[in-house]
Amino acid sequence: MPLDEDLRRYTAPPDNPPEERRYYRSDIVDYFGFWVPTIPGASFTLDEVREMLKEAADSLTDEEYGIDML
Repeated sequence: MPLDEDLRRYTAPPDNPPEERRYYRSDIVDYFGFWVPTIPGASFTLDEVREMLKEAADSLTDEEYGIDML
């Protein structure tokens, strides 16, 4: 390719930004349910519930445990 060749013709226009993903209620419930231990007959204090919800919220976009992995 000649050094003085105009390379601008090889560049594509920018793509439209991707549409933000939307989640159904069932996806959200399943995701948060994943963070609640499945111990038969278990009950939790309000602080334990807060901690579970905080962990789930902090991990929403995590590649391994995020909501997109369900």
